[in-house]
Amino acid sequence: MRAGIVPWLWGWLLLGYMPALGASSLYVLAPATPGCTRPDALPRARHLAMGQDHALAVLHCQRAGGEGTWQRMGQHGDALLLRHLPAQRGEAALYFPASAATPAGKTGRPTGLLWLVMVAGGAMVLWPLLRHGWRGWRRRRAWLVCTGLVRQHAEALRIRRRQLVQPNSYGVEQTGRWRREMMAFSKTVLRPALRARHMGHAWPRLEARVLARIERVACQVPAGFHGTDYTPDMDPIAYEHHCADRLRACGWDARTTPPGGDQGADVIACRGGLRLVVQCKLYRNAVGNDAVQQVAAARLHYHADVAAVVSNADYTASARQLARSNTVFLLHHDELAAFSSRLAQKHGTG
Repeated sequence: MRAGIVPWLWGWLLLGYMPALGASSLYVLAPATPGCTRPDALPRARHLAMGQDHALAVLHCQRAGGEGTWQRMGQHGDALLLRHLPAQRGEAALYFPASAATPAGKTGRPTGLLWLVMVAGGAMVLWPLLRHGWRGWRRRRAWLVCTGLVRQHAEALRIRRRQLVQPNSYGVEQTGRWRREMMAFSKTVLRPALRARHMGHAWPRLEARVLARIERVACQVPAGFHGTDYTPDMDPIAYEHHCADRLRACGWDARTTPPGGDQGADVIACRGGLRLVVQCKLYRNAVGNDAVQQVAAARLHYHADVAAVVSNADYTASARQLARSNTVFLLHHDELAAFSSRLAQKHGTG
């Protein structure tokens, strides 16, 4: 139980216990028992015969019927001050001889103020509990929405992390750009989805958990290729062979070109009459325009159908713009399998 609920609970118990302490006993009276507004009038009223109602009225007394229950309000000697239940407005309590009143037991059901206290106390206790439970359920729903979107974009997140997290000269991973990418993903994908479902209030409580889930998913080994392992410290020639291995694993006849005379293509791959030229860039920083220009020229030189730049790093905005205008694909090496499938589907080379 949350700490904020405890004071409400104690207040309810206290309010409920105090009326219970003061709860009067219930009595039933014998038929035609005389009762008076003053205890000193009881001895004379008890000696009056039936039918002397005028004499009773003079003494401010009356005879009580044998029906109903009477609540004890006080006592004066051997006279009990009782009030008829249910109480009527303007009806006074009367003194009756204690010998004529038979206890009916303690109050079995709460009435009057006690009911009001119990209802109000129950509301005070249940409202925080229901509010807490409702918010917890909404946070759970929001968490499921976020994790579902992370799963949906898992492959793209893995590739972006591998593009943006690069070791510096001392072998330490630089994660600043990747953290900014996670925040951008949250801002443009997760939070709008929560707001659309009226769950935006849950984000501050979930943010740390969701970012940790994104990091865990992005660090998973990508599915598909299990050939030559990529390592950031491999040399550019080894990286070219790594990319060629990935294409061969996808069914391409891929070969690397001799260093120094490649005319802008590091890998040439053929599959079902489709020719692909690839420029491979093993960088620590974002790849710029040069790679796009080189592979565009290689496409003309080798009479290729498709040109792509493959890198372990990200691409500059200028390179992306130039690639769009020259129909050059900019890829991460983990995207080669999916890229190969798209080409096979488009050109019918499967």
